[in-house]
Amino acid sequence: MSRAIVVYSSKRGSTKQYAEWIAEDLDCEAVSITDPRMKGLNLYEYDCIIYGGWIRGSGIVDFDKFGKMLDDELMQRLIVFGVGMADETAENYAQVWGYSIGKIDPKNENKAILYILGGRYDPDKVEGFDKFLMKIMRRVLLSGSTPEAKGRANFMKDRIDNGVDMVSRENIDSLVKDARRKLA
Repeated sequence: MSRAIVVYSSKRGSTKQYAEWIAEDLDCEAVSITDPRMKGLNLYEYDCIIYGGWIRGSGIVDFDKFGKMLDDELMQRLIVFGVGMADETAENYAQVWGYSIGKIDPKNENKAILYILGGRYDPDKVEGFDKFLMKIMRRVLLSGSTPEAKGRANFMKDRIDNGVDMVSRENIDSLVKDARRKLA
């Protein structure tokens, strides 16, 4: 029998929600990367391994820790999703790829799959270092904008200032289809 597992890192709940929906659709377990069961987890028992984390900057949080558990054989079973507030553009995809999967498989020889899913951001619930980072991101967006990029920068500034909620169960449809192909 083919088996799948969803491992995730979530700070404010969006990634956890996606992980739970994916696990429900695939009839498998979703496990937080901080769960003590992770220490004894044998990933070779799974035909499809899904990792999800929230995107900070252009990197998927905690993927570096998870990536240390992977070799070429496991990478062939891998689907990764990053949850963020930026739209899935080719540029954004390439940056997230480079800071996550690209660090352990730069040429994608193992055919890992990456999805970027819309997240939820509420500026009133952000504090500490994350709040500081968002202020910096806002400044950077607006400071170096070319005339062509100005509209996109203002769009992201609006999301930073006012928040956004792009979490939807429909966002996982293609990911679940790819997972089912790995399980077939």
